[in-house]
Amino acid sequence: MAENHIFPFLWMRGEAEELLREEIGKIAECGIKAVCVEARPHDDFCGDGWWHDMDIVIDEAKKRDMKIWILDDKHFPTGYANGLIKKKYPERKKLYINCTAADVFGSSHKLTLNISRMLKPTIGYWEIGKPVNEEERKNNRMLAIVAVRFYEGDVFTEEVIDLTDTFDGTFATFELPEGQWRVYVIYKTRTDGGNESYINMIDKESAHTQIEGVYEAHYAHYADEFGKTIAGFFSDEPQFGNTSEMGFDMNVGRRKMPLPWSDELQEMMEEKYGNAFLSYLPYLFAETKEKQMGVQIRYDYMDMVSKLYQKNFSDMIGAWCAEHGVEYIGHVVEDNGIHSRLGMGAAHYFRAMSGQDMAGIDCIGGQIVYGAPVETRRGMVDADGEFYHYALGKMGASCGHLDPKKKGRTMCELFGAYGWSFGVRDMKYLLDHLLAKGVNYLVPHAFSMADYPDIDCPPHFYARGNNPEFPYFAELMKYGNRMCDLLSGGRHIASVAVLYDGEADWSGEHMPMQKVCRELLGSQIDLDIVSLDMLCDLSAYNGACDGNTLQINGETFGALVIPYVKQISARLADVLTQMDGLPVFFVDAMPDQVIGQEEKAVRLPKSCVQVPLANLSETLKAHGMYEVEAVPAYKHLSVYHYEKDRQIFMLLNESAEQRFAGNVYLPIGEDVVYYDAMKDCYENAKVKPAEDGKGVWVEVELEAGESCVLMEKKEIVCEKAHRSFAEMTEGCNVIDLSEDWMVGKRKAKENPETMKMEAVKTLTPISDTEPTFAGVIRYEKTFTLEDDRLPEEAYLKAEHVYEMMKVTVNGQQAGIRLAPPYQLPVGEYLNAGENTLQIEVATTPARDQLNYPQPPFDFSHEAMEPTGMFGEVVLFVKEEK
Repeated sequence: MAENHIFPFLWMRGEAEELLREEIGKIAECGIKAVCVEARPHDDFCGDGWWHDMDIVIDEAKKRDMKIWILDDKHFPTGYANGLIKKKYPERKKLYINCTAADVFGSSHKLTLNISRMLKPTIGYWEIGKPVNEEERKNNRMLAIVAVRFYEGDVFTEEVIDLTDTFDGTFATFELPEGQWRVYVIYKTRTDGGNESYINMIDKESAHTQIEGVYEAHYAHYADEFGKTIAGFFSDEPQFGNTSEMGFDMNVGRRKMPLPWSDELQEMMEEKYGNAFLSYLPYLFAETKEKQMGVQIRYDYMDMVSKLYQKNFSDMIGAWCAEHGVEYIGHVVEDNGIHSRLGMGAAHYFRAMSGQDMAGIDCIGGQIVYGAPVETRRGMVDADGEFYHYALGKMGASCGHLDPKKKGRTMCELFGAYGWSFGVRDMKYLLDHLLAKGVNYLVPHAFSMADYPDIDCPPHFYARGNNPEFPYFAELMKYGNRMCDLLSGGRHIASVAVLYDGEADWSGEHMPMQKVCRELLGSQIDLDIVSLDMLCDLSAYNGACDGNTLQINGETFGALVIPYVKQISARLADVLTQMDGLPVFFVDAMPDQVIGQEEKAVRLPKSCVQVPLANLSETLKAHGMYEVEAVPAYKHLSVYHYEKDRQIFMLLNESAEQRFAGNVYLPIGEDVVYYDAMKDCYENAKVKPAEDGKGVWVEVELEAGESCVLMEKKEIVCEKAHRSFAEMTEGCNVIDLSEDWMVGKRKAKENPETMKMEAVKTLTPISDTEPTFAGVIRYEKTFTLEDDRLPEEAYLKAEHVYEMMKVTVNGQQAGIRLAPPYQLPVGEYLNAGENTLQIEVATTPARDQLNYPQPPFDFSHEAMEPTGMFGEVVLFVKEEK
């Protein structure tokens, strides 16, 4: 029996016991054996009301042999520590450094600044009256006063004068050389930044408040269930939170913002730079012409804060969980490059994941959209389709593959906040996309017990019985668990490693890694994204470099690909020298400089070469660094190679419009089977030996959005040959069933027996006449096969279905379709003579929302699709020979 790989969010707000038990029962109906409880929010989180509800959840889970994960805070994002900072430990609030400035032009005489007035931000006149914490501001403390010479515009030279010693407690009096200067006052503050109720991720004592407020509280109540019914804890988007703004461009120096700080960080700065670090602090807020010390201090700052986040938050919680017999999972904000930045970010994706037992990402709110892989999409924020489509899944899965602690496991929170129009059809594509990138654990978002319709980040899968597609969602989850189980317990096979671009992002000008991922994946060259930390400490990752290949945690790469970066770190330069002989491809150009070194030329081994992005795939193939090839070439074909007791290949046509029909080279023997994970059955694939004697060519036909699995046959017993729909229907007689149907409809919760059927001549969208209807639409038709003989084969095809289809022939269910193409075999259910055909179509709840008061806000706008079945409905019949 397959291990459970799915644990959806169960939102808890203090519902009645019978409702809690019913919802868990509905989750169990989906074949799901675990839940992740989330206070959304629960007014009495970690109070008597919460423990009462958790007792019920644990009891019901035990009855159903289910596991429980606990989202680790009262509300999103993790770091609130159940309010302990505000209620108990105000001294543990976040600490920042912030700056104010005064410009001095043409000065060569003594000047005085009132520093006491500069220990808080300046404001615009429109901000007068905005609430501020004046009491806390009294505790702001000056850290440094530094004058920086202007270059031009808002760019400075790296000529600085430290004026800190001129401060007398209130004023600073000084004299500057001639020219144009900006005097920066850098000060420490606990109020002029982000949310004051959250922990400081880079302060050990403050970060431990998260454990005290949530983890220890649950252990005190349920110690006996830890490692048994309670599987572990889930952190949801913990972040630096140094600003109150939502944005993705939170780069040090490129965005004016307060910066995370702690005593430990200051000690690290002093250890590296001595007191001179004070003179460099303005470079954390301003650009410099030389890009020497300015780049160095920014790189070092980000390196330090990301390591402190890793040590004081991620690793500390992971260690606590391990000591208490549970696991620690979750994800940070990865969106649009924020995975290596501040603000909503955690500075370095791989370090942020360090303490977790699974790698984690999320895909919600329209981040990955079928048919829009490279477009920038409008929503709450502009979404970089290229990052989400080509890098997000690979980044998460690479962490799962390469970090031994993860045991090959990568979790994705998915489906949430896509809206009510996001139905099982689209969920199927998104799930397949993530599987084909390496995700193998799922946290569907979400099961909500609120009154329908709950406007909080739909879709909701059961929705108190109001989601017409819930029975089909259950089938999708069973499919998803089978696929996750298939792609677990072995190892991923990839041809090349791509260097994580986090450190490059800190240093300035660089190429985002998603551009390289796009080029390689579109040529079926699979990859993993490796961090510099892995390369610098290969032994910690069960790795080695023999001069020709790179091995990390059981995976072997023939080359390292480095997206363009203008300045590389000394660590990277050193490790490339140590790996002399390993093919290293710098994309588009070699680096100009090593950070912090005045010498312009970068000395690298001869095995390091540059290659244009447009020629990268061609170059790698010329070096034999690929496994899979598609003929004809097809950039929308994703391939994921997994090895366990046999070689397994998942293929996905990611185009929303184009069909792929061709041959795919796979490096395996001639006995290959096609696995249908939806039906859990096997068919023999059509193959022919390749000329190289090392692999085979497999005939593959995939409609838009369709996926398949090909694997070595070994002991699998199957006699049936896999055929495409075109092959199956070739030479068939075509019976047109497009007209003269009986049609009825009902809402999801209405009794099917009371459905009223009406005669319809021509099928048209139900939404044409009933634009606010959502539910189940039943189509019934009687037809006659003229011959008394049963057909040898028969296949049904419906042209347009929105969007679930269940087919019943003569009272027997012939099958369901969760996504296009809406076609399936029906021959074994037909009678000679008269036959009754019933097709049920379930819609998304989207149009039903028009029947309810509309929310006072919109995160995005999208077109509504039609409902029902229309267009051609045909039966292909192959006469008995």
